[in-house]
Formats: sequence, C-alpha cells, structure tokens
Amino acid sequence: GLKEFAMYSLGLLKSRAIKGGREPTDRRIQEARMLKGMGPAETSLYLYPRMLAVHNLEPGEGFADDTGHLKMPAAIRTSFACIEEGGVYIVDNGQILLLWLHAQTSPNLLEDLFGEGMSSLQALDPNLNALPVLETHLNAQVRNVLLHLESQRGSKGLAIQLARQGLDGAEYEFARLLYEDRNGEASSYVDWLVQLHRSVGMELSGQKTKTTSEDVSQTVSNTISSITGAVWGGT
Repeated sequence: GLKEFAMYSLGLLKSRAIKGGREPTDRRIQEARMLKGMGPAETSLYLYPRMLAVHNLEPGEGFADDTGHLKMPAAIRTSFACIEEGGVYIVDNGQILLLWLHAQTSPNLLEDLFGEGMSSLQALDPNLNALPVLETHLNAQVRNVLLHLESQRGSKGLAIQLARQGLDGAEYEFARLLYEDRNGEASSYVDWLVQLHRSVGMELSGQKTKTTSEDVSQTVSNTISSITGAVWGGT
C-alpha cells in the first residue's frame, strides 16, 4: 500500500547513498552500487530492517513447527518507542546484523544467551561475532533464528555485532537503523507521512477532474521522486 511505499522511500532517503550530513564519497558510491545490484527481497530488507525481540521469544519460536518449518518470531517496528527496558534485540538489514542489549538486561538472560559468568554487559567480549553453543533453551532459539537469517543471505556470511547500550560504538548504528525515528537530518516516519500528505494535497487541490486511486498513487510517486531527486542533486 501507499504507507509501505512511503516507508520504503524514507528508508531510501536514510540510506548512506542518499542521506544528508557528512558521509565519505566512497561510502556513498559503494552503497549506491550495492543498492543497484540488489534484488527485490534484499532491497526491501535494506530499506526497512527487520527487528526481533529476543527477550520476548515464545517457547516454540526458533524451532521447527508441525510442518517442519522454522517458527520465526514476528518482527516489530523499527522505532525506539517499541524498545522495552531490559530488552535484547536483533536488527538485520541484510548487510549487517546487530545484537542490541539494553543497559538493564537481566543477568539470567545474559547467562542463558552467552554462558555462565556472563551476567553483565561489561563481561561480554565486544568483539564477539557469533553466539557460543550452549544447552539453554534461549541460546538454541536465537542460534536457530540466526541460522535462518544467514540462509537467506545466499553466499554472504553472517556475523553478529554487539551493541551494548552505553558501551559500544555500534549503538549509533543501531539508532541509525531505527528508520521510523527522527535521526540526524532525516524525518521520522510520522513527519514524513505528514510531509507527503501535505504535498499530495497541494497537487490534488489544483486538479479539476475526478481523481482516481491510480492518480493518487502517481502523485505520491511524483512527489517522492521530486524529493529524492532534490536530495540526489545536493550530494
């Protein structure tokens, strides 16, 4: 629908290829070339990352269901408004995968996930790129989910990157991937919808003929194209 189209267009504006602010030219070119070579599914994930709440996994999630297929947890919206105190989240955009841990993550959850003695964020190895193999239910669930995500990447491998709240630089990357929030010079999703609605309203107010849903879709597309074109021209 149009709301999803608007969200993906905002994700494009927030991508390193197009976003405002300081970004090395080589990085912009690399991201633009990468985007150009992506298929539909890969582009969709890149423009709106998948976020999963590890601490809220149901007992059967991360394991095969009656049909033999892995039962994946439902993704949640990429907004800090959806973050729970003490929560642990996987954020995946198909290129990087972050494991974000709230500053108040419980010691029991940390030990279930990372092993005995790993009861605080400070105890974790910041260079950890894979979960240890443990016999805990949660550890098995998350490893299975990660294996499933890796299987969707084709020939590209998957390495996790820890983003411990208040400790790791990767936390800034986590904030950047929360595409529904306002970050840097880019609008939040709500502000973006308001901007589009206003622009479309101005376009339609000047039309005398009856407007169809296809006309509205085209107007939205033209509005987004004009905005993205202006951004491209300014980089």
